[in-house]
Amino acid sequence: MRDRHVPHLPRPLELQDVTGVFGTGPRRVTALDHVSVAVQPGKLIAVMGPSGSGKSTLLNVAGLLLAPTTGRVLVDGADTADLSPARTAHLRRTRIGLVFQHFNLVPTLTVGENVSLPLELDGLSPADCRTAAEVALAEVGLEGLADRFPGEISGGQAQRVAIARALIGQRSVILADEPTGALDTATADQVLRILRDRVDAGAAGLLVTHEPRFAGWADRVVLMRDGRIEES
Repeated sequence: MRDRHVPHLPRPLELQDVTGVFGTGPRRVTALDHVSVAVQPGKLIAVMGPSGSGKSTLLNVAGLLLAPTTGRVLVDGADTADLSPARTAHLRRTRIGLVFQHFNLVPTLTVGENVSLPLELDGLSPADCRTAAEVALAEVGLEGLADRFPGEISGGQAQRVAIARALIGQRSVILADEPTGALDTATADQVLRILRDRVDAGAAGLLVTHEPRFAGWADRVVLMRDGRIEES
């Protein structure tokens, strides 16, 4: 565990008494049950728990991919419930970096185009997108791969491309859902080091993992069961 001094800043990410209820009747599931968690800049929280405990739902709500049934999600101090769908999408593209286990790269786009896609969607010029993508790829150790396609690189490289896409621009929140699940041990350690470095530079990080060894990279570990945070 790490104990780094970080100046007091608004919390980039805060969930306040969030519930997530899906389905009706016998299919009704309470995936999140009055969950509250806040992540400070420069801190990484690892979320652990058995399958079906609500970890991935928590991350999807935090990443504004799912709206909570009740409760509030604040990003950089702003209540996202007050935002229009367009503003919510813009906030997700510019302030929240999402990393998933299965990469979610677009196979018909080059590595550089995949990385710069959030900036392109916000209207940045092609030249500026290219420059930003090259900087982000260099940050994850993939210089010179911008013109390759996802099918031409290894799984470990693809995951680092996905991380570069999550880091591009001014992201204050980094969310990672089992980002090492499909990787060998050495590559997984590289991925955790990249995430840890960005958090140490001031981002707020939330990592879902089954592995205690990877949770050891975090400043704090929370345990979930049946949609609730049981221990911290």
